[in-house]
Amino acid sequence: MDLDRKSGVPYYIQLKEQIRRRITQGIWPAGTKLPPERELAVSLAVSRNTVSQAYKELESEGILSSARGKGTFVEDTSQILQQEGRKEKVLRIVDLAMEEAVGLGFSIDDFVSFVHVRGMEKKELLSRMKVAFIVTNPEQLAEVNWNLGPGVSLLPILLSELQESPRTQERLTGMDMVITGVTHLAEVKILLGKLRIPILGISMQPKLDTIVRIAKLSMGRGLALVCESHQFAEMVKGALRQAGLYLMLKTLIQPDETSLSEVLPECGAVILAPRLRFQVEKVLPANMECIEFKFEPDAGSLNLIRGLLLELKGEKL
Repeated sequence: MDLDRKSGVPYYIQLKEQIRRRITQGIWPAGTKLPPERELAVSLAVSRNTVSQAYKELESEGILSSARGKGTFVEDTSQILQQEGRKEKVLRIVDLAMEEAVGLGFSIDDFVSFVHVRGMEKKELLSRMKVAFIVTNPEQLAEVNWNLGPGVSLLPILLSELQESPRTQERLTGMDMVITGVTHLAEVKILLGKLRIPILGISMQPKLDTIVRIAKLSMGRGLALVCESHQFAEMVKGALRQAGLYLMLKTLIQPDETSLSEVLPECGAVILAPRLRFQVEKVLPANMECIEFKFEPDAGSLNLIRGLLLELKGEKL
């Protein structure tokens, strides 16, 4: 990297843009460790504060992340860049609509008022929706804090309960929609075929910060994987392999404190299901990193759910 000493543009801004360019061009892919601040400052003949300022601003934008004692790393920016692209598309649509409104004789203030009123109407529609989420393992019962819109009720239900209890099906009669993983969509449709409720299959992915934290771990020793079910353990292992992380995992399913006390000291860190954090922390060795493994719908699935909710509510009005 080279800085233009005569441009008048502050060095930290030049550095920031050059780092951003390297990332967007794929020269520094997600997970790349950036040069230490002092080392980069010396190579560019600038102060360390210049490098620190560039790193901090990129970190605040979600492009970089830092870990004390480990360094600064490139985040997975694909979703950030996609989000920026979608935002630009929406703004172009808004511009076209605004020009059309002005052409029809309305003022820009009128247009802003129309958009506000219609937005509040849509928000109110979503606030009255009820959605059931059929999951295959107990760990996912605690992972339903998704942004589907203000006030949308999301009820998680175990697939095994649906299979074994007719009363569980009765609980779904008042739902506007049912969602489940794509691998179990056919079975859920058969089980709920008589209810005539829209059923949607979605794709789940691990939360990005979870994968990043695991990727930054020192792999000198194996890791403990603490779960409530074998199904969740397999989901975690599959997600790690898909991310290119082939780790030595010692899997513990519903362990007691004695088992945890024996196994954890032999491991470098522990990955766990969110509902087991309290149990694990009681016997967690000092300074051992503890990472909750969480799944969430991918961006496409979330947008599909929100769009279908609006369509369903529109049909009922």
